[in-house]
Amino acid sequence: MKNDGFTLIEIVTVFSLIAIILAISVPKITTDFGYIDKKAEEFLADVRFIQMEAMKYPTPRYQITFNVIERKYYMKVDENKIVKTVSFKDRYMIDYTGMGALYFNIEGTPVHPGTFSITDTKTNEIKSVTIVPATGRTIILE
Repeated sequence: MKNDGFTLIEIVTVFSLIAIILAISVPKITTDFGYIDKKAEEFLADVRFIQMEAMKYPTPRYQITFNVIERKYYMKVDENKIVKTVSFKDRYMIDYTGMGALYFNIEGTPVHPGTFSITDTKTNEIKSVTIVPATGRTIILE
């Protein structure tokens, strides 16, 4: 009798070993891949937007307020109308070192400048955006 093929057990064993090796060797990419970078860039864009708007009008109209407990920040116009809300996932914590709402005067100088930090509680990765007090320049720190 001539054996020209493999048995079902041999095929299942080989495919099982290949699957185990692939599961170990392929890095896992979660849905949060790049999330912290995206949120830092979004905050940076929002800060630059309110800075540019402040230089158009003699009185500051736009501001960013922070709610670190609920992991949100709000962009407001005319101090009470919320035009944008940015929420963070449960695994991320936010913090702002400024002494109140962030806004800019007509020269583009920030009022209540500080550092906005996003911390990933799972990986301990921290991304910070600093608003320089004298100039209003914004810098992303790793």
